[in-house]
Amino acid sequence: MKKDLRQKKILDLIAENSIATQLDLLKALDNAGIGTTQATLSRDIKELNLVKQADITGDLSYRVLNPEEQVEYDASPIKEIIKESVMKITQVQFINIVKTQPNDGNRVAAVVDDTEMEGVRGTIAGFDTLVIFSADQEEATKLNEKLNSLLN
Repeated sequence: MKKDLRQKKILDLIAENSIATQLDLLKALDNAGIGTTQATLSRDIKELNLVKQADITGDLSYRVLNPEEQVEYDASPIKEIIKESVMKITQVQFINIVKTQPNDGNRVAAVVDDTEMEGVRGTIAGFDTLVIFSADQEEATKLNEKLNSLLN
């Protein structure tokens, strides 16, 4: 399928449904008869300026980032969410453990994932905790220093 048609369908799907993950979006596309890969979907998400936003219940879903929001979003979404939601960041070898306000673990993880910070190889989030994996201890230390500088 052509890129422009696939991207239009993605926009239609997120407008009509609450889609929280790339896997959910891949399944929705597949159900609509549009097969694609996760890598292609990731590129589409970036090109379409899709971001995850929490609703009033705290559930995350994709939405289109409006152009007027783009400057603020690009400036420092990670800084804003860290100041707002993070209480403590602790490094243990190649891992950073981030303690958040209750119900903010997934929200902080989504922003960390979306900003593609250097040193982040993967995240796992829970109710009030986020675990950030780095490739090695040196990378984790640099990330820890960066995150703590945003916190303070």
